[in-house]
Amino acid sequence: MIRLELPGDFGVTEEHLLLRDEARRFLDERCSPSEVRRLAESPEGHDPALWKEMGRLGWAGLALPEEHGGAGLGHVPLALLLEEMGRRLVPSPFFACLLAGFALARAGDRSQRERWLNPIAAGETIATLAFTEPGGAFEPEHLTAQAEPVSGGFVLRGRKTHVPAAAVAGLLVAPFRVPSGEVALFALELPTPGVTIEPETGVDATRRTARVSFDGVRVASEARLGEDGATALADVLLRGAAALAAEMAGGADGVLELTRQYAIQRVQFGRPIGAFQAVKHPLVDTMIGVELARTQALAAAAALDHAPPQAESYTRMAKALAGEVFAAATRRAVQLHGGYGFTWECDAHLYLRRALWTCAVLGDALHHRQKLAQALFSANAE
Repeated sequence: MIRLELPGDFGVTEEHLLLRDEARRFLDERCSPSEVRRLAESPEGHDPALWKEMGRLGWAGLALPEEHGGAGLGHVPLALLLEEMGRRLVPSPFFACLLAGFALARAGDRSQRERWLNPIAAGETIATLAFTEPGGAFEPEHLTAQAEPVSGGFVLRGRKTHVPAAAVAGLLVAPFRVPSGEVALFALELPTPGVTIEPETGVDATRRTARVSFDGVRVASEARLGEDGATALADVLLRGAAALAAEMAGGADGVLELTRQYAIQRVQFGRPIGAFQAVKHPLVDTMIGVELARTQALAAAAALDHAPPQAESYTRMAKALAGEVFAAATRRAVQLHGGYGFTWECDAHLYLRRALWTCAVLGDALHHRQKLAQALFSANAE
């Protein structure tokens, strides 16, 4: 197999860095820890006005095709943006819309893309992808929901769990298995008769999910996106894992800064606790981990843009590493905040909850390393 070289700078340009800096300034103003807490306790779980503003800034369509309202900038600037969003734990349906947009761009025909991608890119429509089934299965080979062909369309039956932003979505994309055994993606506008949405109580209140039931849902043939749903779904989930890796790198950096500030301000035995080696060394270890996770996440994004044949390996490594770094950073944050770290008032637990969610979604470190090992042994066997 030919190995494609990634750009030495991962393809990051001056314009991408300006986007990152502007995003950081905007989110510093609009997503303070107190605002994140307020939104986490609100009925919707996000601020619709903030979401519309993010749409006007072009964030929702950053990686979507230009001909359908997006910016077409690729995954590298998207990774930089997601890092800033992870740093501030932004409560929004951005991740859900990202996956649905990828699915429509990858599998939809021209009329489907024109119908749905433009409002998603503009932040006018909240869309989501229902990729997880009961038991936590999410890869195409584990799909059990069924689509039965009938005159003029299909009847959908099955259950989906942990669907992000489902309670506020106006469009839902979901995979089903047709009688031939193939996987098919369907797009449904909500509400739709037969579709029941039940909000879940999740570990992270800043990222709402729901259970979605399809009880004999009748859809037209035009609701099906393309023919090869399995390949399209695998591609979308890979891009979603790369996005989560970038977000987790940002989250780890955010909780590191939170802990560093506390170590400077907290005085014990007449000195800031940051002066003690037992505090300094864990913080430095976390800083090194953050830089490694950020680099690997950018490498995954660059591979998606410049070397698609190698993107799966880079993305699996990035998701595994970022998950471990983010989890370790939040554990150290709670520990170094002392007794205060275990209280509701400490912001470290907000990052801990996000880490628990993002580490598990689309596969944890063990899952991705097992996949990497299988690919490596298969290649050696050949």
